[in-house]
This record gives sequence, C-alpha cells and structure tokens, in this order.
Amino acid sequence: MIDSAWFYQQLEKDGRSLRAMARALGLDPSSVSRMLRGERKMTADEQDGIAAYFGVSLLDVAARRRGEGRGFAEEGQEAFKTDAGRNSASAPEGGGAVGGKAGHAAATDNFYDRVRGCMKGTVTIAPGVDLTEPTDPEWAKVYDDD
Repeated sequence: MIDSAWFYQQLEKDGRSLRAMARALGLDPSSVSRMLRGERKMTADEQDGIAAYFGVSLLDVAARRRGEGRGFAEEGQEAFKTDAGRNSASAPEGGGAVGGKAGHAAATDNFYDRVRGCMKGTVTIAPGVDLTEPTDPEWAKVYDDD
C-alpha cells in the first residue's frame, strides 16, 4: 500500500501543489490524486518523474510507492546502529545516509566498513547443523538426466 502521507508531506514541504506535480508529470490532477491515495497504481515513468519533481532518490520513491520505509530494519526490529561517531545504516525519515545531510560522510567510508556486521544476528543456524557438510547424495538424483 502506498505511503500517501509521505507523498503529501513532500508536496507541503516545499509549498508545491498536486496540480503543479500533475502538470510536471503530464497527467490529469485527478489521476495523480487517485494514484497518491492508492486507488490507481504508479507506473515506472511516473515514479521517475515524481523522484525528479521532489528532488529525492528514486529508491525513496520506490520504497514509499510500496509503502515501505527505507533501511534494513523489519517491523518491530530495532534499527541498526553503528559506532558512536558514525551514522545509522537504516535511513531515518529525513533522508539519512542516502541523499540526506549525512550522505557525504557515508559516501567517503569504505564499503566494507559501512556494511561490516550489519547482518550480525539476523541468521540463526539450528544446533547440530554443519554448514560445511556435503549435501545428501540422494539429492543429486533429482537432476540426473537418466
């Protein structure tokens, strides 16, 4: 479900109107209104145009189009936090590491420094499972051409 509130906040933030956005997209204002209320799906071209109109990342618009926030945290999961002097990997409402004020600092860090440990604790391996153990030879019969 589309995150309508976010789209309307983006319009209000810079004093823009729905009619002006519709003109920029080459659409009828009622069509844009129905799209932002979730009564009609947003096309990829419209998504690109909205990102350009708002001056935000295409990833932000794509996530909000699906009703998802940015970042890695799942619903009810605590947001990922890095060392005290660094930014959070999960982007806050205002932008965060991608496209926000913190973008320059995060972009200058080494990729491995930014992602190291971000998945720690997200995968649980059952006791007694050896991930280095060869697979069951019977499984290979599924793929035999005989």
